[in-house]
Amino acid sequence: MKRSGPNRILIASASTLLMLAASGCATKKYVGKQINVVDQRLSQVQTQANQKLEKQQGEISYLNERVTSTDNKLTAVAATAQQANETAGEALQQAQTNSSAIQAGGAVLAAHSTELVKLANDFNYTMVESGNVTFRFNKWELTDEAKAALDLMIQKASATPRSLIEVLGYTDDIGPASYNLTLSRRRAEAVARYLVQNKVPLKSISLIGLGKEQTPDLLAAEVEAFNPNASKQELRGLARRVRIRLYAPGGNSTSASSDAAASAQLQK
Repeated sequence: MKRSGPNRILIASASTLLMLAASGCATKKYVGKQINVVDQRLSQVQTQANQKLEKQQGEISYLNERVTSTDNKLTAVAATAQQANETAGEALQQAQTNSSAIQAGGAVLAAHSTELVKLANDFNYTMVESGNVTFRFNKWELTDEAKAALDLMIQKASATPRSLIEVLGYTDDIGPASYNLTLSRRRAEAVARYLVQNKVPLKSISLIGLGKEQTPDLLAAEVEAFNPNASKQELRGLARRVRIRLYAPGGNSTSASSDAAASAQLQK
């Protein structure tokens, strides 16, 4: 049975459609497989990317921690340095204060030392003048020569602030010891009375009678000073005397200057 042209065309078209349909199914499967492969690769890439990202984030986090730790350490170091500077400044200021205090203390100490030296000198009396006045045998009245010698001592005492005068009475070796002791006191009192009458403060005078108990060496030295060939009578004349010593606080010791016995005539 012959088919007409339209029928053949229809059948050919259907075949073509069937072939295209069959070809389309095959293409979808292939494409699906390719898509699955691509998806798997994308998943792997995504996974690797995520791992790298996590690693980088960890490294960044570690670096941030290191930076933060370093910043904290730098801040602590800066704070320590600031505190050290402040402490050093305070120490320097304290040292300057201490230095000023030490200097002030040194000045006070020096002033105290000077004051102590002054006080020591005030209590350290030194003999600055000495002399003798002599008397007639068995007498205690002052002669004109003795008064003249005492006037020189009074002038010296008046020119010496806070001076002290020591008055020592003696006799010769003639007569009883008890009598000579009384006689020596009367001679010392006569000298002290004359000093007071001439405005020498009584509180600055000390007196004592020693009778004939005088040092032979001292007497011999005094005689040697003006008459090394003195006779026994002349020695007894010098022994009948009052020895006067002038003391001054902190003064320099001097040798006996004007010996009143030398200027006064020895009493026979």
